[in-house]
Amino acid sequence: MQRLLLGLLAVIAAGASAAAPAGANPPPPDVVLKVMTQNIFHGGDELNLRTREFCHLETGCVRGLQKIAFAIQRSGADAVGLQEPEMNTQTIADLLGWYASPRTSIISRYPLIDPSGGNGVYVYAELSPGRYVALANTHLPSDPYGPYLVRDGGTLQQVLQLERTARLPFIADQLRELPPLAAAGVPVFLTGDFNSPSSLDWTAAVAAVRSDVHYPVNWPVSDALRRVGFVDSYREIHSDPIAVPGFTWTPGGPEEDPHEVFDRIDWVLHMGPVRATASRIVGEPGGPDVDVEVGPWPSDHRGVVSTFRVAPAAPPTFVGVTGRLIDRGDPLKVWFGTRAPANRVAIVHAGDPASAALLSQPTGGALHGTPVFPTAGLSPGAYDAVLADASGRVTARMRVWVKAPAAKPWIATTRLAYAPGEPIVVRWRNDPGMHWDWIGLFRAGAGDAHQHPANCSVGYCGNGYYLAYEYTHTDPSGQVTFDAGSGGPWPLKPGTYQMRLLLDDGYRDVARSVEFVVRP
Repeated sequence: MQRLLLGLLAVIAAGASAAAPAGANPPPPDVVLKVMTQNIFHGGDELNLRTREFCHLETGCVRGLQKIAFAIQRSGADAVGLQEPEMNTQTIADLLGWYASPRTSIISRYPLIDPSGGNGVYVYAELSPGRYVALANTHLPSDPYGPYLVRDGGTLQQVLQLERTARLPFIADQLRELPPLAAAGVPVFLTGDFNSPSSLDWTAAVAAVRSDVHYPVNWPVSDALRRVGFVDSYREIHSDPIAVPGFTWTPGGPEEDPHEVFDRIDWVLHMGPVRATASRIVGEPGGPDVDVEVGPWPSDHRGVVSTFRVAPAAPPTFVGVTGRLIDRGDPLKVWFGTRAPANRVAIVHAGDPASAALLSQPTGGALHGTPVFPTAGLSPGAYDAVLADASGRVTARMRVWVKAPAAKPWIATTRLAYAPGEPIVVRWRNDPGMHWDWIGLFRAGAGDAHQHPANCSVGYCGNGYYLAYEYTHTDPSGQVTFDAGSGGPWPLKPGTYQMRLLLDDGYRDVARSVEFVVRP
């Protein structure tokens, strides 16, 4: 089975697009693009496919990852937004022979570029030379879950208040960053496990026939996205939520509630020069409304794959990189695109003007290109890739970090002692910069007795005992402040504590701070 799977994936890899040469091009014809969303369940290797319980092998149940890749291949998708990848975004892309953006948890058969202005919200996929679509991906908090509150007797007002506080704030970046792209003529896609139903599914007509829909609800996340112009591709194709509910939660799994409420919470949304032509559910054989069957199904969410006709576009001026943290000595590949001829691409110390270039290459008047820079002469630290016009004015800037090849992730607090309630500033560097890398606040030694051996691929790795957390916001280096807004008990009780740097919404820590104290 594994040999057959790898053979099938090799066929896909052979068809993947390569980076294109620079130069102006006429508008290309529309392209057929299939975009998929898939929550892969705790990294894709935590589900025992035979028992449908948690995997208890130290190295994980890798057959789950292979089955995830097979499901993507079987769906025909060209680009996929993954939720809960837990460090396996690149692994799944490698199985498919695709490109990966661990910063956004997106994989694609087309080259992916992390652009200036994207801020970790979106990446570009280059569908043809110099022509792109924007791909964004999100995973909203799951708890407390709105449909459970409805089930348990909550009022409409209580449900709306829950959604406005628990989930709506987490799409603020998407609401701000993505509509201007579409207004500029760029096709935009937003995939995600939204952990919220759609207003299109909780109508008065549905409430009359579904016992778990007690009343119609205008779900705040769904409505906010619709108001800025996003279109729900599945409901665009299957307009009747009674005839075709299209439930994605849940085909069953270790975390299923004994009194489950089934719903459609995984969406592929679009805006801009895009037209949906099909939308299908990918899931277990015989599942309700499942169009693409894969057995045994490797997740507790079904996937959605939608087919579009798109007009890829030249986006607003940008400069981008394929990775923001590189080892000194590795080549630094820079992408640029502009609607007016630029003069050169340069590497400067962070914040410096183009005139202070450490490395520079002319663009030759091209509107797009991919110059490559050597990094052996750069000291570890922060740099900017910049695009400059003939006057030397910087028209786009993108931060990148260079580290020594042997350098490991590092984390520390700025002080070793604090008074109760005093904010705690934490700094880190050499983090991979994946989508949901985070910093956890722990009591010193918490969970150490529960550490798994080997590489700690399964379970909570002893790190399920965090008191509060903050995300790194995908930055390889930076700082964040822990205070009353960090989602945990505050002020901290007197005692000894530690900060830990953890990866991609998972529980594997890659660095720990020196212990610090909160004084009585």
